[in-house]
Amino acid sequence: MLFALSFPPADLGVLAWVALVPLLLSIHDLEPKQALRLGFLGGFIGFFLVVSWIRVYGLPVWLLLSAYLALQCGAFAGAHRWIAQGRSPWVGVASVPLLWTSLEFLRSIGPFGFPWALLGVTQHAFLPAIQVARIAGVFGVSFLVSLGSAFVFAVLQRRLFAAAVPAALIALAVAWGGRQIDPVPAASLQVAAVQPNIAQGAKFDPSHAREIMVGLEQLVRRASKQNPKLVIFPETAVPVNLFGPGGVLPEVGRWANAARMTVIASSLENGESNTAVAVAPSGQATDRYDKVRLVAFGEAGIRPGNQHKPLWTPEGRVGIAICFESIFPDVARTLTRNGAEILAVITNDGVIATNSPVDRWAGPEQHAAHAVFRAVETGQWVIRAANIGLTQIIDPAGRIRAALPRGQADVLAGRVAMVRAPTPYAARGDVFAWAALIVTGIVALPRAIPWLAARSREQVFQQAAAATALPALATWLLLHSRAPSWLWVGVLLTFAAIFSVLRRTEAWVFLTRRTAAVAGLGIGVVLLLWLLITTAYRAQGIPIILIAPGTGWQRFALAQLIVAVAVEGWLRGYAFSALAESLGTGWAIALATFLGMMMQTGLRPEAYAWAMVTGAAFGLIRAKTGNVAGLVVAHTLGNILMSAIVPVR
Repeated sequence: MLFALSFPPADLGVLAWVALVPLLLSIHDLEPKQALRLGFLGGFIGFFLVVSWIRVYGLPVWLLLSAYLALQCGAFAGAHRWIAQGRSPWVGVASVPLLWTSLEFLRSIGPFGFPWALLGVTQHAFLPAIQVARIAGVFGVSFLVSLGSAFVFAVLQRRLFAAAVPAALIALAVAWGGRQIDPVPAASLQVAAVQPNIAQGAKFDPSHAREIMVGLEQLVRRASKQNPKLVIFPETAVPVNLFGPGGVLPEVGRWANAARMTVIASSLENGESNTAVAVAPSGQATDRYDKVRLVAFGEAGIRPGNQHKPLWTPEGRVGIAICFESIFPDVARTLTRNGAEILAVITNDGVIATNSPVDRWAGPEQHAAHAVFRAVETGQWVIRAANIGLTQIIDPAGRIRAALPRGQADVLAGRVAMVRAPTPYAARGDVFAWAALIVTGIVALPRAIPWLAARSREQVFQQAAAATALPALATWLLLHSRAPSWLWVGVLLTFAAIFSVLRRTEAWVFLTRRTAAVAGLGIGVVLLLWLLITTAYRAQGIPIILIAPGTGWQRFALAQLIVAVAVEGWLRGYAFSALAESLGTGWAIALATFLGMMMQTGLRPEAYAWAMVTGAAFGLIRAKTGNVAGLVVAHTLGNILMSAIVPVR
């Protein structure tokens, strides 16, 4: 509850400094497995409340996202007890910020990264605390805030000496941050951000297109009275194409030419590219940026751009982060490294605004808080243009210099500065986060080494390591070398044959007993998940169509059946049996699911998400029934259905 109240809509960031204390107290005398379960439960409740806005996509999506995010909290609690159990108070205190920061960082990177509801983001309004982001990014702020919980926990445990170091570090960091707030670069460039406040249902309705264009023109004229050099539109503000036959780029060019200003216009070009275009005062387009980092399942059919490249304008280089991209520190950092002198976040947060008066603005407010950190991390001014709000101008210290009221059509004008001096974080990246991860591993070594030494002498552990690592390494190398799919499928089938000889067939139960029941359960999981996906897409007006492959359905289905035999024979077959016998069923399910996700290398995030959910469900079915053959049927059907969204190997 403390964690949830730290974020909007309550936005009581002060509570974040003690949010982990109840969890630390409740797991203090528990075994790691018990702590993991309790941490997951607490994390699920906390994240369930924080991401309540996601219910606009349906209750199942809300539950699944909450469960995914709660894995971090469960891993934190279990790992903390495993590392700190029976060791000095210093280890217990140090492991809190190290573990929390490391796990936040891990869930923020990679193709399935989602850095939402980071503990550090709760401090977006506490400027002295967030200045450490200039050096360590938002993860440095998370470290500092979680250190507060470690301090309080140590005091409550009467470990006053161990509490002294966290207290001193927090005091020093906040005092240093207070001295960094002023001065900021002098603002001399007049800019404006447009907030059209177009209802989500009308944005892409052709019958409203002319009305929207007239409204945009009126807002541009209103902005021109402030004599800006640069005007920013929110995401997909133009309801039709800018380029090509019937494109309205000439019309937008006339607006820019009449006001003698550069316009950053935006559109969903041909329904395929989420695009921002710089239109110079001459009326000509000078540069274009296509959104690179797409929302998993939310932007099906959209082609990603190639690189995070700032737009060239007569006023300077403008780095564009489109909606979802703005929550990723590496996007703003890359734009800055590539020459951006100012950042613009363009977004349409109407898609995450609910109809409830209690948390209608929770999603947009949580999203807007990230823009504060992009300003501090890069040392640049940020112009945030949002369709319904929050439209803001943020200085490099994280101060909101100007803002528009939410839910009304208007123009925000103000002064900014072009900055060409990147911060240490912009220059060096997540050195602090990686260091926290490495130090966490070092702190865990005194527990890990004896455990590995004891296990490595056990034959069953050796078999589990071989059954897991050898196929994983071979498959990973083949996937990264872009080898044909038949090659890695053949490798997995070969490993299956080898392990079936080395171990009793019953040990990996690739048998026919209970096959019909298991197939029914697996197919039920696949169809339920597919129903959730198609329902969410339908709500966004995105059609999902199964198109017959060039080889024909029969050959395609046969190929996917062979893939399913190879993958399930490994992940829920011989590897699962060896892992369950050596480490337990829980670890077998988790590791098999993780390996299945890693096999999606090079595919879109949707493939990772599908592998995670189906892998966990298949693992539970396998553990309860002892059958793999039925899961092959479900896996095959899943591959066929997913071919409508992402390529299937």
